[in-house]
Amino acid sequence: MKKKQIFILLILLIIFYTNPVLADNYTKSYCTGLKSTLRIVGEIINVIRIVVPLIIIGLAFADLFKTVTAGKDDYIFKSIKSIATRLILGVLIFFIPAILEFGFSLVDEWTDYETNYHECVTCVLNVKECR
Repeated sequence: MKKKQIFILLILLIIFYTNPVLADNYTKSYCTGLKSTLRIVGEIINVIRIVVPLIIIGLAFADLFKTVTAGKDDYIFKSIKSIATRLILGVLIFFIPAILEFGFSLVDEWTDYETNYHECVTCVLNVKECR
């Protein structure tokens, strides 16, 4: 019973213990608190930029191999259509950074906070330069 009371007391101390917040050190920028998350998003985008073209090239070679081995004219048009669709999707993936920057600029315009969205964009698009 005594262990249970000590455990409850420790939980209550953890819950109600607060660190003092000094107003001089407080900034209203939301990017400073999200830097680690934005770095992860930036790393994911960098991986996608590398992996997607490799997948598109691999699938294009597979489609062309199937077309050559099948020898039917219908397969040629289907494979050309699928390769073109994949290429268009691959090009659209490269526009993700521009879309993200546009989204950050929109958020910067309709918030009252000093957002410094350029800091956010730097953390997403140039992970190595994120401070």
